[in-house]
Amino acid sequence: MDKKIISLWSLLSLVMFIICDFLMGENAQDLIKTIIVAAVLYLLLIIGGLLKWRLAYHFLLFVVGIYTLAMIRIVFIFATQSHSGVSVLAVVFAVLGIIVNLLWYRIAAKQIKSDYVRIVKKNVKK
Repeated sequence: MDKKIISLWSLLSLVMFIICDFLMGENAQDLIKTIIVAAVLYLLLIIGGLLKWRLAYHFLLFVVGIYTLAMIRIVFIFATQSHSGVSVLAVVFAVLGIIVNLLWYRIAAKQIKSDYVRIVKKNVKK
């Protein structure tokens, strides 16, 4: 059950990043490449997590962190550069994306902790 919820929140996180990227994107080719890379990273790790690949959520933790930093950058640019090049809609979606990602961390923490415990118990000699 937790893995399905984590997967749904991960997909929501991906959608929020894609919306922010679309609103900020100027070059269509770079936009498409960025979206493809993000989608592949998220989807591979979500599928890996659902298939019980031990480290999938750990890598997804890193990926979500990187894309959270990208959204923080949007807010920072808006705040420091007198709104040039950043629409208010992009900032709104970036803030919502940051909130979604923080909630993702809260939800995923239990699964990641149980994965650590399982890995340690398996590798500790009795």
